[in-house]
Amino acid sequence: MGERKYVLIFTFLFCLNSARAQVQTFEQADSTSATLFGRADWSRLAVFGKQAIKNGIDFPELRSRMGYAYMMTGNYKAALNAYDQVFKNNSYNQDARYYAYLCHLYLNQEPGASYNGAYLDAEHQQGFNLYSFHILSTGLETGIKYNDNYYRGTAAYNRIFLQTRLNWKLTLDLSAIYYGQSVNNKVLDEPHDTANHLDRQLEYYARLRYAITENIIILGAYHYLNTNYLDKTYDSHIGLLGFKYTDTYFDLQADVNFGNMIDKKLQQYNAGITWYPLGNLNLYAISRESYQRAGSNGRMIFDERAGFKLMKNTWLESSATFSNLDDYIDADALYIYNAIDVSKLKLGETAFYQIGRHAQLQLNYSFEKKTDETHSLNYNQYAITAGILWKF
Repeated sequence: MGERKYVLIFTFLFCLNSARAQVQTFEQADSTSATLFGRADWSRLAVFGKQAIKNGIDFPELRSRMGYAYMMTGNYKAALNAYDQVFKNNSYNQDARYYAYLCHLYLNQEPGASYNGAYLDAEHQQGFNLYSFHILSTGLETGIKYNDNYYRGTAAYNRIFLQTRLNWKLTLDLSAIYYGQSVNNKVLDEPHDTANHLDRQLEYYARLRYAITENIIILGAYHYLNTNYLDKTYDSHIGLLGFKYTDTYFDLQADVNFGNMIDKKLQQYNAGITWYPLGNLNLYAISRESYQRAGSNGRMIFDERAGFKLMKNTWLESSATFSNLDDYIDADALYIYNAIDVSKLKLGETAFYQIGRHAQLQLNYSFEKKTDETHSLNYNQYAITAGILWKF
């Protein structure tokens, strides 16, 4: 009985000493992180916080300081991860919600930003000029597509668009599009057929994005095309349903596209991943695989993109799309490649330039290898598209 008593006393003293050590370690972590925060030593604060968590010391204020440190060093993905831990303790932390809102904006993730904005109280929303219903941006794209095929004229492309936030969880994108190209269908053994025809297409596009949570977005889109060619008019309808999941350093998206394209049924299934090795848009890569079934034919299509920040306010993005791109559906069903001639390869380079807080300029050059089946020849097409985006 006596030995048992000594064992119990020893165990109690050991636990008491361990508890004191933990308290002292917590106090040291709190004091050191607060000092680094006050000195604006963001890099050291991020490193210290990671080590403290690795050692088992984790508390909301440490995560909050780390989130701000990551944001100030441009690692927005890591900042969002830190703030997510803060929200587990207090989902209405006003500072954390506002900084998470900003991080999503810096990553061009408007649904995630709006989701955080909903948690801000009325005073903070008014102070930051945030509103449930808000026009987010508007813009214009215009371009020409020229080629080295005698039988194909220069094509023109124009798009105007508007993005609005309908409420804190729902955003709506609208676009109106015009495409036109002169086409000469003269065949060598039919010298009397010299008719030139205008391939003209008017399009309407709408996309809804609903934030179930900050990191899970449901997508829905509709694309209507009115095509006039050879004195005939065709109506095409394409729909999209999908979801997007955002995590630390990567995003995942899967969607299904379906409908009719002029005279055939069309389905396309997409799966893609976006990788942010630096936690921001200074360096990113996007890989997407698609399986398309048009009528009785099926094919795989691969799309690869990589972008980086070239200099202050300037980004470059390179892209390559491989396979038969007949009726290929891209960018959440915004772009549909249903031209007269099929593309076999598409390469592109896009430059983005930010002007102040509101304006962004965009310039794209693309190269396509195409096949003119009417005249049994292959040719190249070159496109230049310029755009401007204005954010409110």
